[in-house]
Amino acid sequence: MSKQFSIDIDNYDFKESVKIQKRFSDLDPFAHANNAAQQNYFDIGRADYLSKLIEFKPFHLAPVSLLVVSYQTDFLHPILPQDEVEVRTSVYHIGNKSLKMFQVIKNIETGVVHSVCDSVMVAVSISDGVPSSVLFPPEWRVRLVEIEGREIN
Repeated sequence: MSKQFSIDIDNYDFKESVKIQKRFSDLDPFAHANNAAQQNYFDIGRADYLSKLIEFKPFHLAPVSLLVVSYQTDFLHPILPQDEVEVRTSVYHIGNKSLKMFQVIKNIETGVVHSVCDSVMVAVSISDGVPSSVLFPPEWRVRLVEIEGREIN
């Protein structure tokens, strides 16, 4: 029985991707990219995607920021030193105060999906030094629809 994900990882049309440059320090004793390194790859993809949405500022200076509050990563196939991989990223749901993002690390040459990450990010603002969730800015919603090229529920 194969694992079910929030999206069809084999046929989903990811609009954004970033090629990953692996480092020697990413490798475990078996010459696989270790789990922590792969999570860093997802962070690179997330930052690249979000840079198209918002201007990065120090958290306390931004009127609204996004904060990762949950993620689940599944490691499906090892990433070897010779594998050319990219992180593909998509936002597939926007709520009142949050969004859901799905990412895959995919082999550029073979199409093999090595890992998947499903995460939730919450819109937050700091007032009086205390972070609190806020409504998702409407202009972000419009921009996400532009990035994805489709309506997002």
